[in-house]
Amino acid sequence: MGAIKVFDRQNKQIELDIGSKMRGFMSEKFGKEASEKNSSTAFKRYLIDNNVSMKEIVKALGYDRVGEMTVRVLLDNDGTAPLFNAIVEDGLRIGFERQSNWQRLVARSITSDQFTQSWYYLEDPDTDDYDLRDIGQGAPIPVGTIYLGDNSIKMHKRGRGIEWVDESKRANIDLVSLWFQRLGRQLGRSYEDVAVDRLLNGYFPDGTDAAPTLGVATPGTLALTDMYYASAYMLDTYGFSPNVAIMNLATATAWAETRDNGFLLFQDNILNGTFPNVINATPFISSEVPDNRIILVDTSSALVRYVGKPFGVESERNVKTQVEGSYGTEISEFVPFEQNARLVINLDQARA
Repeated sequence: MGAIKVFDRQNKQIELDIGSKMRGFMSEKFGKEASEKNSSTAFKRYLIDNNVSMKEIVKALGYDRVGEMTVRVLLDNDGTAPLFNAIVEDGLRIGFERQSNWQRLVARSITSDQFTQSWYYLEDPDTDDYDLRDIGQGAPIPVGTIYLGDNSIKMHKRGRGIEWVDESKRANIDLVSLWFQRLGRQLGRSYEDVAVDRLLNGYFPDGTDAAPTLGVATPGTLALTDMYYASAYMLDTYGFSPNVAIMNLATATAWAETRDNGFLLFQDNILNGTFPNVINATPFISSEVPDNRIILVDTSSALVRYVGKPFGVESERNVKTQVEGSYGTEISEFVPFEQNARLVINLDQARA
């Protein structure tokens, strides 16, 4: 297949090459491997540069909806295989980004052009240095200093995929889109687990970026006043106000069962099937947090996500089975940003 007639976003009919010229563009912009593996990222960039939507490509192939097409129609054609991976990417993204919760925990995603990222941090001087004050003529102005740490951050490649045996190629896109969403949701859950682990334990094994901890009034119990104290302590001591409280299901249930003079404080939440807030922080349920811990998080500053390679889908043949598959991957890492923008409450420890 060489070229097809399509309408661009200005409703002007053009001829779009989905043969050698398309492959040349993908190789030039993203490298030969991206072209050979039918990179969804490279193909989408090709469409953007030609001001054409994927919907128009599908129409030009004789279909009103992409869901009516079978896997075989797209995957077995060299010219449309990149379009198929772009469709796979969209399906995976629905589960990865919209049906999982990891994005709630990230302050910002930061693009990096190298897979080993230097660790920068802001020196945390005495809190009095942040106070507004009169500064005499010629006197030095108190400043914070950004340092380059001795440690470095290594990004990891994570992803999921589907292999296409002959039988599965008969399925239409409407059916396989459900598989994409399921795999994307699983991928998103694994990302969520990593993000929670970083908030709980930090990134560096030596504890360089570990969160501060705080006990409770009576070890082994969880009281309303403990959560009030912790939230106020975090704001007063570190200047961060938590808006998310991460805990496992057992702890969240114990919190929902908090009583005052024998009466459930959060009975309305239990009746309507919602978990009650922890002071001003919404509950975030994660099995990565042990029974005796709660993480209070100011999500505007606590965690960043370095991205070395954006999420995309490529084709590859399994060396052992010789079955071709579509694999969605990205290279990234979650790293605490403001060390004190999170506070770990230890329910087994007495508050000093």
